[in-house]
Amino acid sequence: MMNSRFHGLLALSAAILFAQFATAAPPTIRAASGESRSSTAPVLLKTTTVVAHGFTATPITPWFENMAKAILARAGGVGAVYRYDGVNGRLVRVENDGGDGSDLNIVIAFGWEGDSEFVGEGPNWGYVQAAGDAMSAMLRDAAYETPGAGPSDLVSNRAVHLIGHSRGGCLVSEAAKRLAIAGIPVDQVTTLDPHPANGTLDAPYNIDWGDPYPRHWSSTIWQDNVWRADGGGIFNGVDQDGIPVEGVHNTQLSESLLALGGYVLGHFDVHLWYHGTIDLSPNPDNGEVSISNLMRATWWPEGYDVVGFNRSAIGGGERPEIPPGIEPDPASAPLLENGHFEAGSRAGWDYHGGVGANVIGGGSAWFARLDASRPELVHNRMHVPTPPPGFCLRISFDARRASSDATDDTLKIELERWEDEAPVALPCAAWSVASLPSEFARYSVMVPAEFMCRTVRLHAEVNFSAAVESTVDLTNFAVDYVLEGDLDGDGIVGGADLSGMLAAWGTLGDCLADLDGDGTVGGLDLGKLLANFGLTTPN
Repeated sequence: MMNSRFHGLLALSAAILFAQFATAAPPTIRAASGESRSSTAPVLLKTTTVVAHGFTATPITPWFENMAKAILARAGGVGAVYRYDGVNGRLVRVENDGGDGSDLNIVIAFGWEGDSEFVGEGPNWGYVQAAGDAMSAMLRDAAYETPGAGPSDLVSNRAVHLIGHSRGGCLVSEAAKRLAIAGIPVDQVTTLDPHPANGTLDAPYNIDWGDPYPRHWSSTIWQDNVWRADGGGIFNGVDQDGIPVEGVHNTQLSESLLALGGYVLGHFDVHLWYHGTIDLSPNPDNGEVSISNLMRATWWPEGYDVVGFNRSAIGGGERPEIPPGIEPDPASAPLLENGHFEAGSRAGWDYHGGVGANVIGGGSAWFARLDASRPELVHNRMHVPTPPPGFCLRISFDARRASSDATDDTLKIELERWEDEAPVALPCAAWSVASLPSEFARYSVMVPAEFMCRTVRLHAEVNFSAAVESTVDLTNFAVDYVLEGDLDGDGIVGGADLSGMLAAWGTLGDCLADLDGDGTVGGLDLGKLLANFGLTTPN
């Protein structure tokens, strides 16, 4: 049986979908390392494996969770399979996963159905990047539908393996990029027929949604890519092409051999091929398609037990050498994704816990408008890091009062860890709408220590209290490292900052000057400022 769904648009679209799963084989787990080695001396090592699908307009299809189950079975059933719930960000235990519920091997089916296809409002631009941001945050600070079901830290002292099919290959690359910026090692990234929707593939169905090409980032120890392509055109263009990835171990599959069985479209056969290297039984089934005897005899000339998943930490097989990965530019993956609503996109503010406001504007000047119809703007769940010594984290944004009436309404900024916890109003993060200027001005608030090294959602909301309801515009959101004592945010701790602190001396609630967070501006705050006096925030 086959469960595949197409999106047809005569001039603009096509079909995409996903990949594979199954069962079997004894667990052989090796330590994460860049060295090639055989599985003759396995060591016990905790693993985290994430499987991401590509473009889909349907709920999670059978192959997706079945691949996760097959991976856990390959690890001997020691662990658990979870489904990522993009609505509340929690991990839900998959029924009948065949695991013992321990945390030795955690396998996650990462569903991003809504933002993987045609989004509800605005352009599709940037949604792969935003989903990658959400994935990396989930890995660093996970929560579970059943509290305490698994570890919150899914990256430290674990062999992390990210697997993505089609657009999902771009997604896992973006997640690995953010982990690289944070200095967190990833044991392996596997892309399966990666298909960035960026206007370059499968004309005339070459949709441009700004997807980034997959890359091998510096903290990824080993990376492989399995792909095939049949070119564009009215007919071939419907079967999405994959691409080779520079600097990784590439395996190109034969279109003629893939045609001997499997799915109708070769794009889906790639994840079925990989599934056949996870489940080593004679005729594995991923819940959609079975692997026949003919496919077993032809699809894997080298042998299905020595390629593909065999090279994972769980598989324990030898890995061909690849060159080192590239260092990512931190500016290309900011701590807060899409703070300026690029091209009018709500990416970063829709799905994964986000609540998008009206996004309007044009050119390079896009902004979110809060009014009575949409009073709240919520950013996707994101990870707030712990700043290095001498630094703090600051949330900054531009705001203006768009309506001409002065009101008693209030603009406030809050942070929230999870949906079942009340949002926390940040100190000094409430402004009378009447006090906001008619032209954009910069505002900043400090991130309290309680939110450091946590996954959070950022709330911006107008609370209405008057009969005449106001309108507020917001843009250029950012979460940045700032030197302690840089009160005016100009990147330098200097005389203006010292004057500002002395002017606030002894007062309560001046959050920018209250560097130690004890509720008042005093000697300890002055000491922190003087320790950084004359320093400049590095670029």
